[in-house]
Amino acid sequence: MTTTGQPPGGSREGAPGREATLPRTARGSPPRTPRRARTATLGQTRALAEHSREVVAQLRTEIGLPPGGFAPREPPKPLLIMLMGLPGAGKTHCARLLAGRLGAAHVATDHLRTRLFIAASYADEENRALFTVAEALVDELLGDGHIVVLDATNLIARYRAPMERVASRRGVTLLRVLVVADDADVRARLAARATGRADGDHSDADVSVYERMRERGFEAPETFVELRNGPDLAAGIERIASSLS
Repeated sequence: MTTTGQPPGGSREGAPGREATLPRTARGSPPRTPRRARTATLGQTRALAEHSREVVAQLRTEIGLPPGGFAPREPPKPLLIMLMGLPGAGKTHCARLLAGRLGAAHVATDHLRTRLFIAASYADEENRALFTVAEALVDELLGDGHIVVLDATNLIARYRAPMERVASRRGVTLLRVLVVADDADVRARLAARATGRADGDHSDADVSVYERMRERGFEAPETFVELRNGPDLAAGIERIASSLS
């Protein structure tokens, strides 16, 4: 979750929060940022900078938890699982499965954006504020001994770098997981999103975003594992979980 931001992609469902504190956003991501929206974004980013600790504390109560919640492991063995993948690949679905299997916190940048901004603009200032808060949230969770599943596109090395530094600074294991899916399945999911958004889907990415990011490519890290979102997904989730035990 780089302080320079990433294009929209993925989705996320979270627990209900105090709307007066962190109001939900209106849907949609306009191709340009109108002057009024830009002014609102600047105001919100300034407010986030001034109240970042309170915001992180609030978000900790709203992130996705497995059934029964989660607790620090004994002895504490924090771990950061960084998902990577194109919009529509099913990162959020995979993140939920991994979080449930491992008793982990699920931190999704798309969901955070809806909680932090009234009307998402994807402006640079907004992205910087979003990912700064996300880094602080993940840092706190790792510091408290939790496993964290980070749900974002993370396809470009410089976008991954800040979270990688968080893991390094905390001295925790970092596992990068590339979520892939058949092109036809991805397009079908994105087409379905355009006609009717599923519950808990916080992503604004559409087929045009998918095409643009696919053309840009994947800057692969030195080490990562691949998780295919398809008929054998359950086995893939179990394989990853078993490798961490």
